[in-house]
Amino acid sequence: MKNITFILIALFSTLVMSGQSIFERYANSDDVSLVSISPKMFKMLGQMSINFDDPEAKEYMEMVSSINNFKVLISGNIEVSDEMLKWVKQQISLEDLEELMTVKDQEADVSFYVKSGKSDDHVEKLLMFVTEHSGGKNNLEINGRNIEAVLLLLEGDIDLNKISKLTDQMNLPGGKQLKKAQQKKAL
Repeated sequence: MKNITFILIALFSTLVMSGQSIFERYANSDDVSLVSISPKMFKMLGQMSINFDDPEAKEYMEMVSSINNFKVLISGNIEVSDEMLKWVKQQISLEDLEELMTVKDQEADVSFYVKSGKSDDHVEKLLMFVTEHSGGKNNLEINGRNIEAVLLLLEGDIDLNKISKLTDQMNLPGGKQLKKAQQKKAL
């Protein structure tokens, strides 16, 4: 009886862990930095009464109001980075994401995956995964914190023409590559 109970507990634990997203799994971990903006917050931002005399502010608010989900996971831990990569591969398969672009340079590999949207320059889902590969010497930093990997997930009606501005403003790696990815998607 004890063996059956133990097996059931182990099976249930495995199912719960596999059902969690990578963001939920590491939400309270000291090995990661997490930014998660809920759909409700985006809705509130979109409903704010802001004077739109500034065309750039108006464009920014339109972009933000079209996003339903925004999550970023940053880690300097190689084991967490490996888990992030496994999750990305799983999402590519489960969500039928297409590779938009991969950029490899001296500092990092940056890969973009998308789920097509209503037009060529709009996507429903954007997944960006950045891995540092300097042989153990962390040279990528965000706010002074060394990083091994960055995972960005955006969901909504995402305009690739505008979204690179958001990643630039948040000082996330991959903003320049995202601009290139948008240009490639438009071709």
